[in-house]
Amino acid sequence: MNNKNKKIIIFIAVLIFFANSLNSAFAIEENTPQETKKPKFSWFKKNKNNASKDDTSNNTTTTKKLNNKKTRVEDIKLPQITEGRPKIPFNKLSVMSIDDCVEYAINHNPNLAVSTQRIEAAKSGIGQARSNYAPKLTGRINYNHNDTRATAASTNNDSAGFNVGISEMIWDFGRTTAKINMAKYDTESAQYDYDYDVLDVVYNVRINYFKVLAALAHLDIYEQNVRIQTLNKERTQAMFDEGLKSKIDVVNADVNLTDAKIQLVEGQNNLQIALINLKNSMFFQEDEPFIVENTENFNFLKTSYKEKIESLTTIKPSENKIKVNKDGLIMLSSGIEHKDIIQNFEFVPMTISKKEAVEQALEMRPDLKSNEMIARVQEESLKAIKKQYLPEITGDLTWGYTKYDGRYSSPLQLGASVGLGSINPMGIHYQVKEGESLLDIAYHNVNIAKTDIFWEVQTNYVNMRQLERQIPLMNLKVKATLENFELADGRYSVGLNNYVELQDALTNYNNSQLNFVEAVFNYNVARETLLKSMGVK
Repeated sequence: MNNKNKKIIIFIAVLIFFANSLNSAFAIEENTPQETKKPKFSWFKKNKNNASKDDTSNNTTTTKKLNNKKTRVEDIKLPQITEGRPKIPFNKLSVMSIDDCVEYAINHNPNLAVSTQRIEAAKSGIGQARSNYAPKLTGRINYNHNDTRATAASTNNDSAGFNVGISEMIWDFGRTTAKINMAKYDTESAQYDYDYDVLDVVYNVRINYFKVLAALAHLDIYEQNVRIQTLNKERTQAMFDEGLKSKIDVVNADVNLTDAKIQLVEGQNNLQIALINLKNSMFFQEDEPFIVENTENFNFLKTSYKEKIESLTTIKPSENKIKVNKDGLIMLSSGIEHKDIIQNFEFVPMTISKKEAVEQALEMRPDLKSNEMIARVQEESLKAIKKQYLPEITGDLTWGYTKYDGRYSSPLQLGASVGLGSINPMGIHYQVKEGESLLDIAYHNVNIAKTDIFWEVQTNYVNMRQLERQIPLMNLKVKATLENFELADGRYSVGLNNYVELQDALTNYNNSQLNFVEAVFNYNVARETLLKSMGVK
């Protein structure tokens, strides 16, 4: 191998090494934790002296803040992409708290996996924008045959050769920088969209968890009612045998016991449906059931959930004995398990003001942040469009080898150039107008989102507080109806009232317990709705 061929091989190897080095330099590091830069908007912080002017100056203030902020590529920090969390170990009949169910859902929900891939796709756009700074490799092999015929003489010659080169854009006066910024803001927007999807998953799981707890509380009430009705039938039958009550009371007691058992079966079915809905919202993939537990403000569950699960299709017989007082009167109330729904119930109100809730929502709502990032994308897009009028500086390195007529040439060229390329002033003009309109739309969408959040949070806050005030009053009603039922029971046993009055008192007592459970459920739903509107997971 002669020196000339050695030089050619060495030069090609250098070109390949140089290209690989540049490619590594422009590669994007994956999963690098970085701090997310939060654009600041001052829409909610109103001037006390000029509160009436806020609406008219809203768009102007937002636009000035966004336009006056000079952003470089290095200033933009990408949010950390949420990693797949480790799956929760699951054992037969294991206890799963509401937070465990939420965690399980986040790990198994395929919609969140789709959102994660959207983030990855958006992040690859950053590399595509950065690739404009990477070198472009060219290679060419050529062969030419020239045959010239003329009156005086004719000539022909052949030539063959090749050339390779590197061309790299050095600076385009910010167009590429703007495109990189666009891709970064687009990635942030995708991350916030993912966060909002997580928020929706958390909300659905928690609401379905509360539905299971409500179904369990209803089941406790229905089971207690079956025990009471069983005792009442046994007592009425005993009093009929002694000639103290008529046959119609015995028949009515039997009918009411049957109704109570039917209601219990319906309650068991409602519990099964609530469990199915909870597992569905979790994308539950296990064959075995699990045990739920009380939450801070939904603590009605007093019996073993395992026993309830294993006996959903059975009705427990009465285990209580009819008791007789010192005067020989048969008393039902003495045999009742005083285990009503409000026993040991605790309630912890949410300590936050309406203003704090709104401010927190404007700070944390991921859908609002996504809209803000879209506005940033449109800003950078408009910058890139306007800079199409500016030139581009490029550098070139080429080397070739050509052989013809027994001779050869091997030029090496290194140079730089400044050029405008192909410019269409009219097309750019209308692109700018379109970009300005899209940017105004993005600004308006930000303000619309803030307005919606402002009123949404206030509505949810007022609704939660209204339900919160009902709970102590309904607690008192349960106590009053229980006392009324016990009094009616005592009067019935001595013949001072009839069977209808006794059943009315029992019905009022059961309904007050069911209504109390419903009020607590509605409060917890309203509380979760407020937290979701605040962006709290």
